Formats: sequence, structure tokens, C-alpha cells
Amino acid sequence: MWLRRDRPTFAEPDKGAEPYAPDEQSIEDEASDTRSDLTPVGATTTESRPPRASDRRRAEQRRRALQVAKRRRLTFWCTLLLLASVVTAAVQIIPWWGVAPSVVLLGTYLAILRVSVQIDAEQRRAAAQARAERARRARRRAARLEAQQPVAEIIDLAAHRDEIFDQYAEAPRRAVGD
Repeated sequence: MWLRRDRPTFAEPDKGAEPYAPDEQSIEDEASDTRSDLTPVGATTTESRPPRASDRRRAEQRRRALQVAKRRRLTFWCTLLLLASVVTAAVQIIPWWGVAPSVVLLGTYLAILRVSVQIDAEQRRAAAQARAERARRARRRAARLEAQQPVAEIIDLAAHRDEIFDQYAEAPRRAVGD
């Protein structure tokens, strides 16, 4: 885990991709690709369905976990560099001012981490506000649709109870031409 190489670029063009996954497809994946080419035109596959909200949420959590792990790893290595430079300066292998670059590096990285935490908090706050606004709009829309639905007519059955209907009773005899 500690020896994984991070991506060299800062901009990640594909947010959902796994950063440590191999670039080439495995043999099983290639075989499944050729099998999917043989499926009938009308048949649906599980890969063609749109991603569900839980899948997107899980992918976002995985991406966030990888980002936090990357930040922790870099913080660990900056701290280790500072510790190593302090120890080597203490035993006089390097001069005392040789500790300054590692101090600057760790300080700068911690400042960048602080800003990124603030940005993450702002993004979470904005997302929560957007979710609340969507829920508020959905409640308003549901109330408006509820108000637009026609009201059912209530019939008082007590007024019509004087005549009892019996389906098995004989029908009254009628005269011809009646």
C-alpha cells in the first residue's frame, strides 16, 4: 500500500476510472467482449443499463477514499523526509540549514491540504443545498399535483336504502307491450 505509485498528473480526465487498474484488458474480459458481440440485436445486457444512484454513490465513495489515501501517503512521506533531515542534521551529516527544504515542503503541502479541505467542505455544502432544493421542489410539485386532482363526489347511501335489491327475487310480471 505504501509503495504504490500515484498518478503523475494532477488533472484526472476520467473521474470514475480506477487509478491503479492495469491499462490492458485481461483475457476473460476480452472473451466476454467477443461473446457480447454475438448477442442478438433485441437482447439487453446488464452492461447496457444506466448506472443506479447507489452505484454512483459507491463510485464516488471509492474515488474519495483513494484521494484521501493518496493525501495520507504524501503527508507520511513529507513527514518522513522532515524526520530524516532532522536526524541527519542532528548527527551532523548535513548542515543545520539542510532541514529547511523539508520544512518548506511539509509546510506548503499542509497549506495546500488545508485549502483542499475547505474546498471539499464547500462542495459538500453546495451539494447538500442542491439536494435540499430538489427535495423542496419535489414536495411543492407533489402538493400542486395533489391540489389539481379532481375531488370525488360523495354519495349518501343512507338516502337510497329504502328499496332493497335482491338479485334472486323474481322480477315482477309485466304485461305484453309494457
